[in-house]
Amino acid sequence: MFEHFHRDSKTVVQDARDEANRGPSLEAEHLLLALSRHATWDAGRLLGEAGLDHEGLRRALEAEEERSLAAVGIELAAFNLPARRAGRREARWSASSKHAMQRALVVAKEHGDRYLRPTHLLLGVLAAEEGTVPRALAGAGVDRPDLRRRALATLKTSS
Repeated sequence: MFEHFHRDSKTVVQDARDEANRGPSLEAEHLLLALSRHATWDAGRLLGEAGLDHEGLRRALEAEEERSLAAVGIELAAFNLPARRAGRREARWSASSKHAMQRALVVAKEHGDRYLRPTHLLLGVLAAEEGTVPRALAGAGVDRPDLRRRALATLKTSS
């Protein structure tokens, strides 16, 4: 599958693996964090314009984690948890990241693009209706439909 990835998308996948090494699985939010590392690419620039540079996105995801735990009566501050460390083995692709990749491939195919680019990956992540990413973006006040529209517009101008 990765043979159809643009070199920048391969970089995103490697960066997402780096982000995910703090846990057992590579999630869609790791792809989003990886995209936000590259502010000069369309996908990273669009995230930055939405107020989600790398640190802003990390804060939004951490806030979502705290909200989700609080919803079931758990306060993270009540625990003295050790810092997350890089794992010994590579994180496995989760359902959320696999679905994001599948949606990204569909977007690329629909636009007649031969290679999967970072903006396709962004669109694949943004297409999720449920899960951590949509909740974190909503909590951060991001208008996902507008971000998606702007991302699609960059695909049209770069073709």
